[in-house]
Amino acid sequence: MKWEFINHMDKIYALLGELEEKDRENGLERDYPLSWERVHAASCAQIGRLLAQKRGVDIELAALACSIHDIGRWYTGRQKDHALYGEEPVRKFLASYSLEEKDKEEITQAVIHHSEKDMIGSPIEEIVKDADILDCYLHGDKITKPYHVARLEKIMEELGI
Repeated sequence: MKWEFINHMDKIYALLGELEEKDRENGLERDYPLSWERVHAASCAQIGRLLAQKRGVDIELAALACSIHDIGRWYTGRQKDHALYGEEPVRKFLASYSLEEKDKEEITQAVIHHSEKDMIGSPIEEIVKDADILDCYLHGDKITKPYHVARLEKIMEELGI
């Protein structure tokens, strides 16, 4: 299925807006502000599109997976174990998409496993991991874990950066 990026991001921004309203009501303190989550979702999706095109992977599927990979953190507000906590919310989010079940499952697995950057997963998982690392680096995060550095160097070489 081809989807329009703007419509997809509208869904994400609406969800993040709902969560922001709940935060005001409940006083949830987050590890990352929702303003970062908006930026990170959009820029990871674009990086994912580039990587998918270069690697011969479905571009729209990769962009979708990259844009929602941190959905667990959106709901919990916490970095710790956010990938694992993303399973239920991502399944719920994807329910409104007319994707094949195998594609929904591939995205779900990419969300669940995106923090395992020292492990090799499916092509979509790898794109999500790589987009996440590169986006964080481009936004000024220090990349220090050896397997993160190795992954970042490989991505940068692949993209000619």
